[in-house]
Amino acid sequence: MDFCGFDEGAAVFDATPVENMFITEYMLRAPGDFVKVYLYGLMLCYHPAQRMSVAAMARDLDQTEEDVMRAFKYWAREGLVRQIGDNPVRFAFVNLKQMTLTRAENPGEQLYNRHFTEEIRRILDKQTVGDNDYKTIFDWVDVLELPEEVVLMLLQTERQSSTTGRVSMKIADRRALEWAQRGVKTVEDVEKIVLIGKEREGQLRKLLARLGQRRAPSEDEKAMYTKWVDDWGFTPEAVQEACRETTKGTPTMAYLDGILLRQHQLGRYEAAALTGGLGAEKTERGFARDVLRELGRTGVTPTDEDIATIQKWKDAGSGEDLILLAAQAAHKRAGGGNFEDIENWLGKWQKRGLRTADAVRADSARIRMLNAQLREIYETAGIDKRTNAADRDLLCRWAGEMNMSAEMILLAAQYARGSGAPMPFIGRILSNWQRAGISTIEAAQREHEAHVGKSGAQTAQGGRGETLMRHNYTEADYRGMVVDLDEEEN
Repeated sequence: MDFCGFDEGAAVFDATPVENMFITEYMLRAPGDFVKVYLYGLMLCYHPAQRMSVAAMARDLDQTEEDVMRAFKYWAREGLVRQIGDNPVRFAFVNLKQMTLTRAENPGEQLYNRHFTEEIRRILDKQTVGDNDYKTIFDWVDVLELPEEVVLMLLQTERQSSTTGRVSMKIADRRALEWAQRGVKTVEDVEKIVLIGKEREGQLRKLLARLGQRRAPSEDEKAMYTKWVDDWGFTPEAVQEACRETTKGTPTMAYLDGILLRQHQLGRYEAAALTGGLGAEKTERGFARDVLRELGRTGVTPTDEDIATIQKWKDAGSGEDLILLAAQAAHKRAGGGNFEDIENWLGKWQKRGLRTADAVRADSARIRMLNAQLREIYETAGIDKRTNAADRDLLCRWAGEMNMSAEMILLAAQYARGSGAPMPFIGRILSNWQRAGISTIEAAQREHEAHVGKSGAQTAQGGRGETLMRHNYTEADYRGMVVDLDEEEN
């Protein structure tokens, strides 16, 4: 231990000398908590305490360690202390008389920080600046590492932009963080940012005017606009174009934010891309309304799922005319039909190779024509049934492959009347005529009359054989002609 020293309890009853120069030149403008740290540290210089540290001082002063270190950094900038150790942290207090004499001998060596503090007070003018405000400002220098001249310009800029002439420390703190993140280090950097800020405010005022709000933008609105342009990457022109969509609801910045969020997700950042995309969406939604209208659902707003389903049909090769035709067909079902019915119709047409609405209409006209001919054939042959695809195929083969006229087919139907399976019977008659080279009504009638004449001599044999012999059919042929007459197609 030291050769001489005060008794352990002497510090409580002793006095710590404080120069009046400290009171008049430094204490009056320093934050109160910073003064407490200085005075407590000064006392420890005169009466050192064992195991004293930043943490112990913070506990004694009811402050955080960060607050204590911030205070020491402040006094270091003022030139009243110097940090002389890092592990553990140690500070040396400068003698004010010695510092004054040094300055007198070297008048050019002025502490820049004193000018910094005085400039802060000048900029803030009559605005009351509390300890926490000073802490915030000094954090911009110590924590965010903004140069002091940049901090002064920040305060000046915030004061000029304020409608009340007072600086909001909350807003200024947010601006300081923004500048630090953008790497602002020089006055020139600040001038560029201020210029951009003025341009942004002009753009934002124009935007608010389009939304029907002719006023200065709020800080939250500025932050929102910065998010759109800087974070999301929209051009100012694209943001202006997006305003067109606000007419669908309440024209507010919040509503516009939702519109731009969707465009951000779709990657439309340029005005042309955004306008084109919104136009395409409008077209898609309009077509979806047309589809719903064909289903009898007028006045219904299509959902995103509806639009996605329609796009899936398009991607599969179905054109808009074909989709609308399928919707019309689906609507004829009981209950008016739905999207599933549309998909079923499109699937059926695709399997049949019908890719366009014209192709479907042509095929439908062909089927109606064939059905009309079949109904006449049924009536002539004494058949009571609905038309079906199998019979249409038969009719096409008779008229196409066998080159039989409608009159020849009807004549064969007349001759097949009363048979057990008229349609196959007609086909066999026509095949016989084709093999015999019979192609006219007169020739077919003569052939029939000739067979009828031959069958007269065999009438005694009776029975069903008379009818079969008349057309050269055998009993085995007859049995083979039986088909499922219940097969139908609507």
